[in-house]
Amino acid sequence: MKFLLVAKQEKNVDAYLGTLRCLVERGHAVAVAVQERDEARDRRLAEQIASPRFRVVACPSARVDEWAPVARLVRRLRDCVHFLRPPFDGAAPLRRRVFLKFCRELGLDVDADVLLAAVRVLPQEQIERLDAVLRLAERSIPTADLFDLFLHDEKPDVVLISPLVHFGSAQADVAASARRLGVPVSMLLFSWDNLSTKGCMHVEPDLMFVWNEQQRTEAWELHRFPPSRVVVVGAPRFDPFFQLRPALTREQFHAPLGLDPARPTLLYLCSSLLIAPRELEFLRRWLAALRSSDSDALRGCNVVVRPHPDLDLLPDTAPFERVRWPAAPGLQAHVARPFDDTRAVVLRTSFREPDGLFESLVHSTAVVGLNTTAELEAGIVGRPVFTITASGEAGGPEPTVHFHYLTRQHGGFVSVASSLDEHRRQLAEALATGVDPAPIRSFIESFLRPHGLDRPVAPLLADAIAQGAAGAETTTAEAPRAAEFDPRPLSPGDGAVVPLAYRAARIVVHATPETLRHAVDGSVRVDHATVEWLEQWVRIGDVVYDVNAGFGAYVLVAARQRGAIVVAFEPGYEVYAALCRNVMLNGCQGSVIPVPLLLAAEDGLAETKYERRYPGGERYGVRPTPWRAKSADAVQPHVHSICTTRLDTAVERYGLPAPHHVRVSPFLPAADVLRGAARTLRRSTLRSLWLHVPTPKEETLVSALDAAGFQVATRRVRRSSVQLAFRRDETVDAVPAGADAPKIQLR
Repeated sequence: MKFLLVAKQEKNVDAYLGTLRCLVERGHAVAVAVQERDEARDRRLAEQIASPRFRVVACPSARVDEWAPVARLVRRLRDCVHFLRPPFDGAAPLRRRVFLKFCRELGLDVDADVLLAAVRVLPQEQIERLDAVLRLAERSIPTADLFDLFLHDEKPDVVLISPLVHFGSAQADVAASARRLGVPVSMLLFSWDNLSTKGCMHVEPDLMFVWNEQQRTEAWELHRFPPSRVVVVGAPRFDPFFQLRPALTREQFHAPLGLDPARPTLLYLCSSLLIAPRELEFLRRWLAALRSSDSDALRGCNVVVRPHPDLDLLPDTAPFERVRWPAAPGLQAHVARPFDDTRAVVLRTSFREPDGLFESLVHSTAVVGLNTTAELEAGIVGRPVFTITASGEAGGPEPTVHFHYLTRQHGGFVSVASSLDEHRRQLAEALATGVDPAPIRSFIESFLRPHGLDRPVAPLLADAIAQGAAGAETTTAEAPRAAEFDPRPLSPGDGAVVPLAYRAARIVVHATPETLRHAVDGSVRVDHATVEWLEQWVRIGDVVYDVNAGFGAYVLVAARQRGAIVVAFEPGYEVYAALCRNVMLNGCQGSVIPVPLLLAAEDGLAETKYERRYPGGERYGVRPTPWRAKSADAVQPHVHSICTTRLDTAVERYGLPAPHHVRVSPFLPAADVLRGAARTLRRSTLRSLWLHVPTPKEETLVSALDAAGFQVATRRVRRSSVQLAFRRDETVDAVPAGADAPKIQLR
């Protein structure tokens, strides 16, 4: 059976590596796709599970069709309405956050608090009606062609999605395409707050795998997801933490920090910006309160502050010193002393490796935190946690909806205080009398490992996923196709548009002199051979270089329909402006890099001579010419000086993503481009070239590229030219680094 995991970020995959490894070991095929593109990360992930049954594949990060802005708008509106429901009456920060996101998404120049106050006066029955209307609107949005193509190519038996529930989630499009294709979808809950703080469930999965019974209840109460389709397995992301054992003694841990191991140590775990936007300010007040306590232990205790992974607690100018622990050679940290207190430090360790946090927890007496997942790690180690809820004290909002699960009042292990005085008394008592670890252990078992504290969750989840797949039933949902209705405004607001003569998708471009010269019968012609090359060779996530891209016809096809990252080189000043506007018009700005460079055989200065009727257009001649001052009368309006750049120079100087495919426009000499691309041609990632060359130059070009490891894949004869698709010869290794680059000797 083949499982496809689509994750929003790398951390979503890290949480399930153990489960994926179990699935592979049991004979299943597993593919992983992370929607945030990072080739180095993909290579790292591929090395984590060395098996021919495990692959890391490219996935679209988001839809880029004409329905994309509609989908984002509807989902943002649904998220706003979701938080107006009664379960969130005590979650003012969450409501405010989602309304802020909504205002930013629409570019509204309006105070989010004013907007929120205005809609909160709506009766609840009207809010429920509004939610029903928006839910119907979202179901009516066609699936995205890119995600349909992605799933069609991967052919999974089951799609696993994590986290799925997220503000305006693009993962909803993955789930919608899977349902349309009849592929079962399972949601893997990543964090304890996914169901309560990240928005509504835009597309229901067939199954949901959660940590505990509280989350099964949340799924129903917050999202109306049937409990019968929720499987409680535990939290696999904590399996590695359960396996850790101390590498340091108490004395060894405290010595490099300059702290006295004989004194009790409080570990303060910092929070996210949502929870405590002014946490450093609060920390200073909190520390002063400790030092003014009646308790000798509090006045003299060590304090170690651990910043939140996503935030800089201190400014960049803060002096940090590096510390190491000889007994743990792989563990190192940075320490700052921003407080006027010799027994208080800020300790920053690697957030990718849990050892630093683990040692900090093990050697602490108690933990303080406003609201953070690290409190669960504290519970695993058996440490009591103390917190303060009053926003006036903590400098931040009240705890979020899910926080009460951890509190002692609701069966958890976190002691909650409503003031600094009460908090100080609780800490003093804990340091004086100690805390019974049994209730902490009991809670951690029920919350993180409900099938047994000593049973790792990863293999249990693998079993549950396989069993769920064996009995999976899904309903194929047929959404209306995009051809039935165009959601875009009739006019983009800044001029007329014309469609490309491309049947696979509705792509439009601004009506400019350059585009209209290609128009026939109301649409802009495209070269079908070039389109066939894109459709045959370009896969989702590939990088395409379009050299002399013009107004962007093939850029848009590659980005919209093939899910490619496109680097579009276009030096013509007028057509470059049109290219950028067309990319924006079609919502491709997230996957297209327009580059206003003229690629040539050498870096230097040249003179471009445009067609007289189209100065700044896509057709021009180039000749190397030293610049010299001229009188205004001597300069022709269609002749300009320009800097030329080799492709190798552009790639290396500007850090462009390495190409998988290169297209060179017929309006630019391919020989000049290739002579300046010797090092790019030897990259093993480069798989194909599409060139349009004069017939007399074909033999020389084919011979030169053959020496560089490329063979002709297709050949199409035109009147006085030939279109050539080259593919890398897999029997010839790419030229190794350090070897001479292949010589492209063409004139």
